[in-house]
Amino acid sequence: MLMELFTLAQAWAAEEAAHEAPSISELLFPLLNFLLYVYLIKRLVIPAVRDFLRARRQQVVTAIEGAAESKRKAEAMVKDYQGRLVRLPQEIQAIELSFRTEGEREKTKLLEEGARLVGKINEDAAFLAQQEVKVARQKIREEMADRAETAAKVLIQRNLSPADQSHLVADFIQNMEQVR
Repeated sequence: MLMELFTLAQAWAAEEAAHEAPSISELLFPLLNFLLYVYLIKRLVIPAVRDFLRARRQQVVTAIEGAAESKRKAEAMVKDYQGRLVRLPQEIQAIELSFRTEGEREKTKLLEEGARLVGKINEDAAFLAQQEVKVARQKIREEMADRAETAAKVLIQRNLSPADQSHLVADFIQNMEQVR
């Protein structure tokens, strides 16, 4: 638009230098055209630009407020983490103490359970040993009885006469009668 005015002004100046004074229509139409442009700019363009600039300003203000809030949150997180870092050695010591205490408790529990199991194993071993001794004694008795029986049979067969046999059968029958 300014370019047109500038061009028109140059053309008019060039014509004036070569010709006589311009007519009223040559001056009036460009003036009316210029005034129409100014009116349209004032009525349509300036409000739209103003609204755009207001909206843009509001967006910038909102973005700045959001950034300030984000900055406050980030600073709060930094302070929180710095506080945690300061407390970290105490937390490490507390955790180590907790683990040691729990470890000692588990150690004591395992030792007690181990001692109880050792006692039970010893009792079971003693019981099994007694049972093995009883079984061994029983086998020895049975073996001794078998050997004594075999030796007695051999002795009886060698030393027993037919008269002794009759006498033993009579004693046996007599004992049986008494039992009835």
